Amino acid sequence: MKKYLYSIVALFALVSCQSLIEEWQPVFTFGDNEPAAMKIYAEDDLYEYDFGGTFTDIQDLKAQYDKKTTAEKSSTSGHVITENIWIKGQVVSDDRTGNLYREIYLQDETAGIDLKLGKSSLYSDFKLGQWVYVKCEDLCIGSYKGMPQLGLEPDNTSLNEYETSYIDSQVLIDTHVFRGEYDTPLSPRMLTAGDISAAIAEGSSAWNPASLWGTYVEVKDLTYGNQIFALVYPHGLIPHKKDNPYNRVFLSDKGTWGINTWAMSKSKYVEYINAGNFDAAEVGSGATRYGAITTKPRDYAEKMGESVINMFGADADITFKEMMVKYATANYVSHYFKVGGTSTILQVRSSGYAKFSDKEIPASVRGGAAVTIKGILTFYDGDAQISLITSPDDPENPSVILQ
Repeated sequence: MKKYLYSIVALFALVSCQSLIEEWQPVFTFGDNEPAAMKIYAEDDLYEYDFGGTFTDIQDLKAQYDKKTTAEKSSTSGHVITENIWIKGQVVSDDRTGNLYREIYLQDETAGIDLKLGKSSLYSDFKLGQWVYVKCEDLCIGSYKGMPQLGLEPDNTSLNEYETSYIDSQVLIDTHVFRGEYDTPLSPRMLTAGDISAAIAEGSSAWNPASLWGTYVEVKDLTYGNQIFALVYPHGLIPHKKDNPYNRVFLSDKGTWGINTWAMSKSKYVEYINAGNFDAAEVGSGATRYGAITTKPRDYAEKMGESVINMFGADADITFKEMMVKYATANYVSHYFKVGGTSTILQVRSSGYAKFSDKEIPASVRGGAAVTIKGILTFYDGDAQISLITSPDDPENPSVILQ
């Protein structure tokens, strides 16, 4: 079976190389009334696909990660599941706003998991509350910055920095993911500052059965922290790798940089750049800094080295700021919120491709008014984050509610 799986993956290699795809891209959404031409499976139907008769809890599936082989531990790779393991969970995510990218989140009574399906408009096929069955054999359980993910075994290209790849072949989706009956959507888990602090304390041990990562949650008494985090890349043709500090600009540790929207569409990003919001931002990463974005790569030729300058080509003689406009894209933003008047921080992370990306955060919220926020709780490099499912001001089900 494994050889069969890999042969299919090879056919789709040109489109399934996750490492060449950014974390967020446009999510193409269709009309609400378009039917999904896919079969609805009952549990009895699964025996045709080697179902063994029992489901593994999602928390126990996550524990498979601890079985990584020596080879897996020494590479950028998750753990490939070789046993006939099946899970079932209800869909708790929806990508119709564009704030989730090529993934759905499944949740059972024990935990939640990020399933990397590699398709847009997943809400058309996987409805909130719907049961989904996943045949995990030959799939890969991995971690991205501590966040559990289930997908394919990652590619081995030099650009890969992920432990899993997207299941973006429809053939593979059809042999591993089965849509079940519709059910009442799950209500969010009510979390306190203590709950979030305890989850963060687990750190990258996201495989702990008590972990909340990947579940639908609601957090009350949040107040704006007047700080953001965002990472932008000046040059669009240079790989966006962590070891390329010359192509990184971090917007963090200095308030909000004048960003008062949930994220930045391409046009809003250019607007902020031209307004001078980011002029004091530095190019670089960690201890490696080159200077403000108003300078040119050529100004740092000696420090960067000739090979790096050659990567910029003719752009080595324009400022990083000009470069940012030339290669502008939509960008995510993480806004910091304090939980219940404590020092616990919850980041609200939004995609620049989300339909609500350019909506302003209400002045009352930025001024300190308490809010309740609902979404998918995730973990990123030591921080708790929440991804909004609906628009903050959705008329029927807002994800951000003034208290």
